[in-house]
Amino acid sequence: MDIDRELNTRMARRLRAEDKALARQEKLAERAKPFIGELCRNGETVYYVFPAGGKYREGGYFELVAYLSRVGIIRA
Repeated sequence: MDIDRELNTRMARRLRAEDKALARQEKLAERAKPFIGELCRNGETVYYVFPAGGKYREGGYFELVAYLSRVGIIRA
């Protein structure tokens, strides 16, 4: 196998993995929508979650999606 074919194969594999990860992240974000609220503080949007039995948490949208996934409230 020449080097060009190997590099192209690696690039294709990497792109497939990135597409799969992005699709998973989008699916998680869609499932997290009902759990994430928005506040307007000093003219800026602040996202928050307050899951049942959990702790109040503020942060970026995808940070909160990752938190909800980590604590088991949403699954991919």
